[in-house]
Amino acid sequence: MRPNARVLPRRERGMTLVVVLIMLVMITLFVVSMVRLTSTTTIVVGNMQAQKVVETEAQQAVEIAVNQFNFFNDALNSTNAWASSATSITAATLWSTYAPSGAGTTAPTTQSTVTVYRPQCIYAAPASGYSALSNVSPQDSTWDVKVTAVDSVTGATTEVHQGLKMRLPAGSC
Repeated sequence: MRPNARVLPRRERGMTLVVVLIMLVMITLFVVSMVRLTSTTTIVVGNMQAQKVVETEAQQAVEIAVNQFNFFNDALNSTNAWASSATSITAATLWSTYAPSGAGTTAPTTQSTVTVYRPQCIYAAPASGYSALSNVSPQDSTWDVKVTAVDSVTGATTEVHQGLKMRLPAGSC
C-alpha cells in the first residue's frame, strides 16, 4: 500500500457513479425541454406566417377595390358586381369586374376565402371652393371599405378596413 493513499470507507465507494447519473438525468431533462420549446416556437411562427398571408390577401383586395372608381360608382348605382343590392362579393368577382388595367383575366391564386363588402359612405360635406347656391357642387365623402379573409386550413382570419376620401357629385353619399 502506498503511503499517501487514502482508504475510502466502504460507504463512499460508488458515490461518483450516483452523482454522474443524477447529472445525466438533469442534462436529459434540459434537452427534452429545449426540444419541446423549439417545437412550440415553430408552431407559433407558422401561425404568424399564416396570419400574415391572410392579411396580405385581404390588403390586396382592398388595393384593387380602392384603385378603381367604378368599384364605388357601381356600388352607388347598384350595377355590375353590386347589382341586385349585393352586400358582398368574392375576390374572384372583384378581380373579374375591377381588375387593374393590363392585368390578366384570371384572378391571382389565394389560399384564403376573401370577401369584399359593399363600400359604406360614412360622411359627406360640400367641397370647398364651390358656390353654396349651386346644386351641382361636388361633395368630399369619406368611405370605409371592409374586406375579410379566412384561411380554412389554418383557421387564420382577418378583417381589414380601409378608409378613403373621395370627391364625388352631390348626393352620392
